[in-house]
Order: sequence, then C-alpha cells, then structure tokens
Amino acid sequence: MPFIKKPNGKFTLEDKIKMFERMGGTSAVIALAMVILIETGTAGEYIGLVNTGLTAMIVVLAVSLAGSMFFKSKRK
Repeated sequence: MPFIKKPNGKFTLEDKIKMFERMGGTSAVIALAMVILIETGTAGEYIGLVNTGLTAMIVVLAVSLAGSMFFKSKRK
C-alpha cells in the first residue's frame, strides 16, 4: 500500500503521520522479538548482535514517536 496517493508525488501531513506510526509499530514488533530471543537464551552466541539490534530498534521507536508527534502538532 503506497503512502503517496497524489500524482505529484508529495507527502501530505496525513501520509507522514501514517508513515511514522507504521514505522513505530514495525520496530516495536521487531524489538519485542529481540527481547524474547535474549530472555529465552535462543540468541546464543549472537547475543551481542541482538543487543545492538535492540538498541537500534529503540532509537527507531524514539524517532518515530518524535516524528509522529511533530507532524500531529503541525496538523492543527
């Protein structure tokens, strides 16, 4: 499903909000999977890689929250 619905190819505020919300939801699911891998011990010798990935997903969550709130404040 594309974010851009207009033929000129420019993002509207609603498209930007939707994009940041989907990005946050996806990164939350990935972060949850990484936490499960760490807590169950399934990560094994890749624990460092999973920890790095979890840190990256936390950063993506913070950016998506900030972006979503920023564009929601501009909508009013």
